[in-house]
Amino acid sequence: MRLLAPLLLPLALCAPTVPSPSRSLPELSVSQWSAIQSGIFDRISTLTSWSWSKAEEVVHDIEADLGIPTTLHPGSEGDDESKTIWEQLKDDPNSFSRLVKVLEFEGKAYKYLDDKDLSITFFAPNNDALKPPEHHHDHDHDGDHDHDEVEGDAVLAELANSPSLAVLHSTLEREPTLLLKDKDSDSDSDSDDDKEDDDDKKKKRRKEIIRKIAGYILQYHGLTEAYTARELATNSTFPTALKAHDGSYGGLHRRIKVEKSLVPPSLKLNGYAKVLVSDRKASNGYFHTLNHPLLPPPSILDELFLFPDFFSTLTSAVQQVHKSWALDWSYDRNKSKSEGKPHFHGAPLATAFTPSNTAFHLLPPKLKFYLFSPYGRWALTKLLAYHYVPETLLLTEFFYSEHKHHHHGPEHSDFGVAGSDDDPSFHKEFDVHTGLHNATIKVEIDKTKFLPVEGAVKITLKANGQIADAIDIPARNGAWHVLNKVLVPPHHHHGHHDHDEHRAAVHVVSEDCWDSWEEWLPAWADTA
Repeated sequence: MRLLAPLLLPLALCAPTVPSPSRSLPELSVSQWSAIQSGIFDRISTLTSWSWSKAEEVVHDIEADLGIPTTLHPGSEGDDESKTIWEQLKDDPNSFSRLVKVLEFEGKAYKYLDDKDLSITFFAPNNDALKPPEHHHDHDHDGDHDHDEVEGDAVLAELANSPSLAVLHSTLEREPTLLLKDKDSDSDSDSDDDKEDDDDKKKKRRKEIIRKIAGYILQYHGLTEAYTARELATNSTFPTALKAHDGSYGGLHRRIKVEKSLVPPSLKLNGYAKVLVSDRKASNGYFHTLNHPLLPPPSILDELFLFPDFFSTLTSAVQQVHKSWALDWSYDRNKSKSEGKPHFHGAPLATAFTPSNTAFHLLPPKLKFYLFSPYGRWALTKLLAYHYVPETLLLTEFFYSEHKHHHHGPEHSDFGVAGSDDDPSFHKEFDVHTGLHNATIKVEIDKTKFLPVEGAVKITLKANGQIADAIDIPARNGAWHVLNKVLVPPHHHHGHHDHDEHRAAVHVVSEDCWDSWEEWLPAWADTA
């Protein structure tokens, strides 16, 4: 059972929960997201003598015989490598005319893609990826200013709910006046009509908002260094050109997750966007064709709600103890309106070790009843807090923490660097401070070169000795890793002598001791 993983405070035997109607979720299907962790290693464990290029060669031969298109195509030999990424996109209207239209409307990103002095990566959704979603419009109100205002608000709401290049392109198709230069869209003559002036100002402001959204989305499709497909396959995540601007994520560059497969050779980004054509070389880097536009991810909590079959117990638990804020980061419309500036609520940065429904199912039945009863509410609260690492972004190749125990500013570490000629393998062990007072989780990360070729890398993460089933799920306010066992928090067994208590508290976390929970959990829950 391989999936994404969420975070911290939930456990329950309850039916799948759903977020409130006001919560905005990205328009991604469960099947798209659930593909995130369909890793390569189970499928190639016997191919120790193979290389990436050999696997690719065999797959090409087989698929050619069967008339099946190859999963991951190399860049076209017809690409003019003397041209920039922007010039090549413009020269291929059959593939990228829709993307080019969005880039020209946004007005800044294309200059970045046209800069000959840069060395960058760009993920380019093709025309099929940007097919407009279906819309049903009432045309009886053409020319009605009130209706135009409602339509404008609807467009902004749609972009806010699904900040996608497909929605952006659809908007530009429906409203071609947005593509006019600003001076051409002004009124041809001065008007004494205040309402008309207000309408012009609203339209200009709406256009600027749409343009800004487009800029954020396009930045999420770019990396600030040039990477081939094989170099991308070496790492689990990469920082994009988009920096967090809403007070979340430590102000860091938002990241994408790379999922790779050797047989057949393929790359997938964030679990749903497949690389169709890779390594299209340009004078200022590489671009790779996608079958789906990338969507900046929602909060940890919103992502967990996308998988009720796997995380309904966790989300139910979090809601039951009223700790949703610990996993969420969302825009507070009412407070923003009253204060006159954007306001968000929740946890701006966190990492969650998220137990799946299976993890809760493995707990003793009596323990589950206790945790979700009024008597066990405080034990559930503390147990969830132990699965939550506040003010920290913990990924298998990147660590950043603003936790208060750091006295010299944020702690920041890069564990792995893609594109290096050296062996990327490493082993890291360290403790992270959880949301439970004075309680830590021991984290072990191993990155191993699986074959003597680029991209054949296995990455594992352990929390208190337990291997995470899914790792490095990116979220708006951090990341999460999926566990199929509920972590046992540090505690003292009755009967230990005083001089043994510290030793018991330190080492019991790695033991599967839920069978003896009645001996320590109620008393543990009552301690400060």
